[in-house]
Amino acid sequence: AAVLIVVVAIAAGAIGYELHPASKTSSSGNVSLTYFDDLAPSESSYMTSNVLPAFEAQYPNITVVYSNLAASNIVTEVQALVNGHDVGTTVIAEDNLVIGELIYGGYLMNMSSIASTFEPTTMIPSMAGIANYEIKAFGGTYFVPLRANVPLFWYNASALSAAGISAPPTTLAQLTSDAQILKAHNGNVGQLMFQGRGGASTPTELFQWLTQFGGNPILFNNAGDIQAFQYLWNLSADFNPGYTQGYWGTYTGLANGGYAMVDYQWPYIYSNLLSLGMTNSEIGVYPGPSGPVNSDHLIGGDVLAMPKGETNVWAAEQFSHYLLSTPVQQGFIQNLSWPAVNAAAYNGLNATTLKVYGPLEQAIQNPVFRPPVAWITEWQTIMDNVWTTIIVNHASYGSIQGTLNSANQQLDSYLSTNYGSAVATAYEQGAYGPLIV
Repeated sequence: AAVLIVVVAIAAGAIGYELHPASKTSSSGNVSLTYFDDLAPSESSYMTSNVLPAFEAQYPNITVVYSNLAASNIVTEVQALVNGHDVGTTVIAEDNLVIGELIYGGYLMNMSSIASTFEPTTMIPSMAGIANYEIKAFGGTYFVPLRANVPLFWYNASALSAAGISAPPTTLAQLTSDAQILKAHNGNVGQLMFQGRGGASTPTELFQWLTQFGGNPILFNNAGDIQAFQYLWNLSADFNPGYTQGYWGTYTGLANGGYAMVDYQWPYIYSNLLSLGMTNSEIGVYPGPSGPVNSDHLIGGDVLAMPKGETNVWAAEQFSHYLLSTPVQQGFIQNLSWPAVNAAAYNGLNATTLKVYGPLEQAIQNPVFRPPVAWITEWQTIMDNVWTTIIVNHASYGSIQGTLNSANQQLDSYLSTNYGSAVATAYEQGAYGPLIV
């Protein structure tokens, strides 16, 4: 039997997919379809109990075998498959930041000639923009957006009301004031949660913060970067004490009284907060306060790609089209509060679903993307160290600029050593930074 390996970092769900015409024929015979993903337990459960059985029902000759891996391990797995000439038929659905490691390493197939067989014609504008960007940047189509993800500001409306706050903050001055009011109202315990434990979560949140100050987070030390860290240094006095453990999975305090605001968190938490007993009226969600320079919002999410060495392109196309189809994309929204990239999936949503979609639609009007560079992991490591020094260890206010200058020089040196002086020079000239498409 042919072997189909699908690497997925998302979940999808729906019944009722319409078969898409194949561009290459290889539809006969049994196929063992293995996919790797990077999902939380609840997301993984939804995938295995809903999405995959529906796909198998439409393709009786394909059996799906599931493996859940961290995003970095998915990269390692794909590299091993390509290097070992054992790709088989593989589809990758990977974080739009991590995918850069595979692009720059030369592990991905140029899908320019086949992408139209599975891309939705109703791609939302920001996702179409990033697809156009990659053609200019890389000379071809090496990935197709699969789902978007946008960080939003969440709050417990009842907790704010109890403290005398009638509406969430729309400016950073109001955020500072509200954080101070909430802290005083709750026994001098900070009520603002931040994703501050490090790893990928903290640099991801900081990327949006620095961008909204007009900074270039990749450089670390332009005027906007410095001003953003100076603001956060002051704001950290009103963080919830647990912020040093905050990450993408931190939200339950909104339901159990641990904190009143989360700045920022991903849309998937909406359904989880409902399951924890919060009412729809208690859950507050909106794009968040505007930065002093812009209201740009970081667009995260996953993209589809195929490694070099595909042996069953037809099967890979069918699975990719299934994930991007309107019913499956609508399942992202309705069951997991994940933003879809297929605009048709937003038609006919109920009022409860619109609770999150409204803020998402507003936030995505000002999209900014992280550059998919091969060395993004090193950047994240340095940014984590900056965060620890300035915020967690609360270095002196006067040392902030020096710390950021040192971070800039550290990454410059790393690039010069590992990627050459030309890349390092381009880095210092601002060639790498927030992508506005």
